[in-house]
Amino acid sequence: MHSEDKSPFHLLKETGYFELHDQVVVSDIREALTRFPECVKEWMQHSEDKRTSGWYIIQNEEGRYEVGSVAENGERSNQISLDSRFDACATFIKREIEDIRSGK
Repeated sequence: MHSEDKSPFHLLKETGYFELHDQVVVSDIREALTRFPECVKEWMQHSEDKRTSGWYIIQNEEGRYEVGSVAENGERSNQISLDSRFDACATFIKREIEDIRSGK
């Protein structure tokens, strides 16, 4: 089975993330993103393409990056605003993969 045929859950499981999740912190993800900045755009596109409730990342009118969650009814919560696209994206990724790990 090719990786593009696997669910995000199975991909995370294969990486060993489930066993090490508490050792992977936002700053580790941020560091990786600074080495591969093109991934930030891909993660933002992933967030924009989601048509379900869950975590999101957007750039707001002030040029800051907002990370939060959106409920089924469209109500937003848990928002934080960050200046750095790397910090915001790393925060979004950690929240997103934690939801996948916990089955949300």
